[in-house]
Amino acid sequence: MADVSIRQIYKQYGSVEVIHGLDLEIADGEFVVLVGPSGCGKSTMLRMIAGLEEISGGEIAIGGRVVNHVEPKDRNIAMVFQNYAIYPHMTVYKNIGFGLRTSRLPQADKDRRIRDTAKILGLTDLLERRPSQLSGGQRQRVAMGRAMVRQPAVFLFDEPLSNLDAQLRAQMRLEIKKLHQAMGTTIVFVTHDQVEAMTLADRIVIMKDGYIQQMGTPTEVYEHPATMFAARFIGSPSMNMLPATGTADAAVTLAGGARVPAPPSVNGALQADQALFLGVRPDHLLVTEPGAPGALHLEGTVSVIEPLGPEALVYVTIGDRELVAKAPAHKTPEVGASVHLTAAGEAVHLFDAQTERALC
Repeated sequence: MADVSIRQIYKQYGSVEVIHGLDLEIADGEFVVLVGPSGCGKSTMLRMIAGLEEISGGEIAIGGRVVNHVEPKDRNIAMVFQNYAIYPHMTVYKNIGFGLRTSRLPQADKDRRIRDTAKILGLTDLLERRPSQLSGGQRQRVAMGRAMVRQPAVFLFDEPLSNLDAQLRAQMRLEIKKLHQAMGTTIVFVTHDQVEAMTLADRIVIMKDGYIQQMGTPTEVYEHPATMFAARFIGSPSMNMLPATGTADAAVTLAGGARVPAPPSVNGALQADQALFLGVRPDHLLVTEPGAPGALHLEGTVSVIEPLGPEALVYVTIGDRELVAKAPAHKTPEVGASVHLTAAGEAVHLFDAQTERALC
């Protein structure tokens, strides 16, 4: 196992800079997920760690050794790709063992490693099959096995679940989580799926346009988003945003005139007449009766209902905006009904409209 240290990393393609001086420290045995939309630079970062992309500036160290000019095969890393990259003419046994082709281990030790890896991944009964005889999830496990058998210091995963259907993705997330808990190897995992990021990561790194927007545990980035982008990207459905204006008495006024006390975390950062956005997650914005306790009170008209079993997402039109709230399944209002929405004070987030950064 090894830590990974990324210091002031830049990446340019010609005159276009796509990674802008990033710093990131990944602890030994940590599971870090790089998450963001397509084009944010997360896969480029992963490929630079692997040595598949040259860095334009800065330094990358793995296990305390600077690897800027070290060949990928000599970095003691293993990478699992989105498209499996397994050989169709080889059996599962040979595909897994391909990772040991340049090893000087005795054949008996290679065989033991292959079979031990297959056992961990539930592939023992499939060792003589070829990839065409496997499901998508089984093929991805073979690709993982080929990486695992080398016993690398760091695993790199480049959107490995994006080609799987929803049920298989959930199953593979669980298997990867169990694998990390059992092996304790450092993992850097790239995805655009915030559900994968939230369920897998010890720490999430949210990226946008080659910059890091926020780093933290899944709980931290969900409960205390640092920017409007992070607030919208993490959480499904996205955080509701309403334009607001600061007042001189530690409160904000919404466009419709509603007055909302500023959360205590603002700590005097609020200014009179400051242009703001007030954010509240759908999980915390509830359909209630008028007069229910809470800091935020809104009224609107139901436009769409999305049943989710025990609860429902309720889309409510307020002025020119549509907000998403939640209601119990047995108390779901009808489309077209007028409803009252309430959120507690601790569920309210304030963002500066100009910088889009959270007030804290």
